[in-house]
Amino acid sequence: MKWFALRYIFQIISGDGNYASQFDEQLRLIQAKDAQEALNKGEGQSENFHRPFRNCKGELVKWEFICIADLYEIEAPGDGSEIASVLHEPEDMANFLDELKRREAFLHQSISIKNPN
Repeated sequence: MKWFALRYIFQIISGDGNYASQFDEQLRLIQAKDAQEALNKGEGQSENFHRPFRNCKGELVKWEFICIADLYEIEAPGDGSEIASVLHEPEDMANFLDELKRREAFLHQSISIKNPN
């Protein structure tokens, strides 16, 4: 069996749809014998990832599966395995680096709050 990384695209639909459109991109791992089986398996599993729920306004919120946008064969996952990579070409490098520092600080703060040891 081989490992594949699949990029799923879902549209988040809430209530009567009178809101800004939201799309959720997810990277998920699938184990299959080949790419065709991984795609079939991935599409078959897509409806079971998110159960509809009611938000605080009582509106039904659901994830509508749009497609699997990418599929990559990867090495068997292990500690430190790369499962995704994004190349950035920021117009303003200073702002880009500042945003990364803010995210890093938030991550470290969030982890220390969850693990007060």
